[in-house]
Amino acid sequence: MAVKGVYYPRRILPKWDSLTNDKDKLAYFEKIINSKKVSTGFERLVGKNLCEKTLEAIIIHHPEAVDLIKGEDILDNCVQKFSKYDHGRTFLKQFKLKNDLTA
Repeated sequence: MAVKGVYYPRRILPKWDSLTNDKDKLAYFEKIINSKKVSTGFERLVGKNLCEKTLEAIIIHHPEAVDLIKGEDILDNCVQKFSKYDHGRTFLKQFKLKNDLTA
């Protein structure tokens, strides 16, 4: 997820590396995805038109994975995060999620 000159995940990567099993890693991923708050890393990546590099892009690319993740309105939450930015809205249009965009 690190992108030279754009974003280095100082908080996420050390935590992720410290987790030893897949169950803990999935729980941490769920925590990040379920957060309604836009992270600094997400904001920087989308601002540089690197939407594909965000964790939320996984949900947009694979909406069928939402059934495997604990949480409510995960896809809507990810769409809302992207819809706050011009590059994010363009990214969503590629996946025909225009209906969920908010200005």
